[in-house]
Amino acid sequence: MTESSRPGNGPDPTRAVRAALAEALGSDDLDIVAEATDRLPDGTEVRLVTAAVRGQPNQAAALAVDPAGTVHPRRDLEARAGRPLFLPDLHLPVGRIDVERPRVAIDPPSNTWTLPKCATERETVTVTVPPFGGPPKADVYLLADTTASMTSVLAAVAAGSTAIVNDPSLAAFDVAWGVGNYRDFPVPTPNSYAFQHQLSPTTNTVDATLAIGTWTAAEGSDGSEGQLFALEQIANDPAIGWRPDSKRILVWFGDAPGHDPICAAMSGLGTDITEGTATAALAAAKITVVAVSTTTGFAAGLDDDPTTSAFDYSGVCPIGGTPGQATRITAGAAPGGSHTTGIDAGAIVTTLSGLIATAVSTINSLSLVPNGAIGGFVTSITPPSHGPLAGDVEHVVKFEVTWAGDRDCGDEDQVFTGSLDVLADGVVVASKPVTVTVPACRWHHTVEMVCGEQRPDPHGPDDACETVVDGRYATAVTIYNPTSCPIRIEKRFAALVRQGKPVGREPDKQPARPFERIVLNPGEATMDDCCTLREVAGPTGGPLVLGVLDIVADGRLEVSAIHTAREAKHGDRPSGTSITTRAVQPRRA
Repeated sequence: MTESSRPGNGPDPTRAVRAALAEALGSDDLDIVAEATDRLPDGTEVRLVTAAVRGQPNQAAALAVDPAGTVHPRRDLEARAGRPLFLPDLHLPVGRIDVERPRVAIDPPSNTWTLPKCATERETVTVTVPPFGGPPKADVYLLADTTASMTSVLAAVAAGSTAIVNDPSLAAFDVAWGVGNYRDFPVPTPNSYAFQHQLSPTTNTVDATLAIGTWTAAEGSDGSEGQLFALEQIANDPAIGWRPDSKRILVWFGDAPGHDPICAAMSGLGTDITEGTATAALAAAKITVVAVSTTTGFAAGLDDDPTTSAFDYSGVCPIGGTPGQATRITAGAAPGGSHTTGIDAGAIVTTLSGLIATAVSTINSLSLVPNGAIGGFVTSITPPSHGPLAGDVEHVVKFEVTWAGDRDCGDEDQVFTGSLDVLADGVVVASKPVTVTVPACRWHHTVEMVCGEQRPDPHGPDDACETVVDGRYATAVTIYNPTSCPIRIEKRFAALVRQGKPVGREPDKQPARPFERIVLNPGEATMDDCCTLREVAGPTGGPLVLGVLDIVADGRLEVSAIHTAREAKHGDRPSGTSITTRAVQPRRA
């Protein structure tokens, strides 16, 4: 079977079929919009001729004619043939191929963080997306314009529906199919409905093909149609039945623009429907829109001027809207939309199959999102997302994640659990567990340590800056556990003067470096002095060493600092001794 399009002023196939079409349409001013041939079981070639009243694509009819010039209704010939006639040769596979679905990988595969308040950690998270590793579940809703001008396209889609829903390229995905169609207002005359939701997304492909098979081209009246009403209903009505964990794809095809607005007086709703409200609803529902303009109606299809033929709305709604509706709607809804133009009945099935396979497998936005109680510890994820990512190749992408402690410590460790989830078009495709521990408050016993000798410089100026006066210094720190429990202790020291040279004078800073961990049992005591600091500060018996000792403990200790100094005059050896003792008051943090 072959199909071809004839220009409106081209030759008629026969006078008989032309006359019959004129009688059926009530007008001699006709455009022959399509012709198709097929053969009956006895070999007789028959021809189907489709015509429309010039300038009114929805005023259309199709009749068949045999070689003798006898005109027949299409259904009469199909009854004689025992099969549908005049369908395009699609040459598409009709069987599914089961394949193992690859998994998205995330590295590192887990995190365990210890984050006291104001602590910061940074990591690079690598996500590997294998071919066809996008969201495993996708809902594809097929929305057709079923007004009178769509006869040949609807027949082709019905004939190819089994191939569409069983496309082997979708085998790695859990695809559910929804079906609906639209016509226009006013209802019930001249249109029986504006939008008909036929089937909620289901994995039963037989139900999907049966629903598609009920499409019949009829009605429509004026040129512009009621698709904006259908689009907004698909986005907002819970009865559509989108699966909650699926990627949502609306595949919409037709040959005419939509009335804008569809006012409340026409629809019976509480508010007007416009291109803007429909687009916003689709975006909010995270629905990707794939639109196809066919050649059976307006020259620019879904993107044509909606004011050109809108007489059914005259006197009820404003006549408005601008060309380019489908292009703007597909761009403004969820990411990944497209608008394909110039598609005839012979190409519609392969076009739909290809667009659906691309929409299902392509990841339009891949992001990393914290989930659960750990969310407050993530301060930034860079970049916010990657995409679009083609579905048939592997992708390796990286995110930089910054973690920060934002909780005050308590009497005990606080443990928070959750996950970092990889979202592909809003669907979780991989996840790694994360545990964040905010350590319990600890007791800080902070002591100034002064060790060694500060000698006068005979060559220095009289007004030279001094950290401490000339003399010899020593510090001892006693530590006692008065409790009934063992106490873990960590010691840290920040050296601010080393070998007589200031290294931590502002604006310079020095970190407190841990150098020893011990457990002090109940009733036990220990001591730190200048000799203890040699490991972290170097020699402490010569030139001056000065710094801060932080004794960090799980419990409150009794800590005392003992400072000893001997005075010295310029040019003399040190003489005279002083000793001071103070109790160190701990701070909980």
